[in-house]
Amino acid sequence: MSSFKFGILGGDLRYKTIFYLLKKEGYKVCSVCNHYIDDGVRKDDDIFFEGTDVIIAPIPFSKDNEKIFLTDCMEMKIDDLFRKMNKYDIKLIIGGVISNKVRENAAKYGIRIFDFFEHEAVAVLNAIPTAEGAILKAIEESDRTIFESRCIIFGYGRCGKFLAKDLKGLGADVSVTFRNERDEAYIKSFGYKGINLYDVKSQIYEFDFLFNTIPAPVIDKGIIKKLNQDCVIIDLAQAPGGVDFGFARERNIKAFYCPGLPGRVAPVTAAEILKDAILKISISQIPVL
Repeated sequence: MSSFKFGILGGDLRYKTIFYLLKKEGYKVCSVCNHYIDDGVRKDDDIFFEGTDVIIAPIPFSKDNEKIFLTDCMEMKIDDLFRKMNKYDIKLIIGGVISNKVRENAAKYGIRIFDFFEHEAVAVLNAIPTAEGAILKAIEESDRTIFESRCIIFGYGRCGKFLAKDLKGLGADVSVTFRNERDEAYIKSFGYKGINLYDVKSQIYEFDFLFNTIPAPVIDKGIIKKLNQDCVIIDLAQAPGGVDFGFARERNIKAFYCPGLPGRVAPVTAAEILKDAILKISISQIPVL
């Protein structure tokens, strides 16, 4: 049995699975501020912080760089958490979507802070349920099948690659935007149609589904004006997304911002991915006693 103790602070349904997966592997685990987890432990500082080696923080870590993003208990300021960690000599925290300001603050307290989504395995594997969830949302919001539909994907990063593969597998006619010759070559080699991002406006009317993965305002008024009225937009980009949602509403075009899909459509799979990352990061940062 490992000597590590993990403290789960907040989190969603994924964290319930992480809790039980870690316990199953012999780790000590305690939690606060997560209504999905009932470990029968009194929730106070002595129980949660004492003896803890790693804090597992929520996704996102914070929405305002001042408070921890907690939905199930009292408000907790980031500075207060870091002071508590110092008091109990906890030097490692792992969470998601962590800003540079929070990182700088952690460094002042001598705390090492890691972002799930900067861990390459998490970023790649998380793209799989994200792509599946995006397609599920598109099907739910349209009156047509993916089969023989015309789909365009903005961006050919991790998520864009899985989306293109899955959509093509379902029989869609798939186009993908590119900005450099390398992406253009990969897109064409997999049998998709490549469209230069700067030329896309002239071809945008033909599509039934638009999926955006670019974290920049690329789906602007100029694009939306030329969209097919029945086109469904699914935005998967990091906050605040890449779609002018207000103008889409004015045009009566369905547009949906879909952050955090893995935790909603496949919480068990997403939890397994995060658990593996937690252990790899923890083992690399803390000597095993």
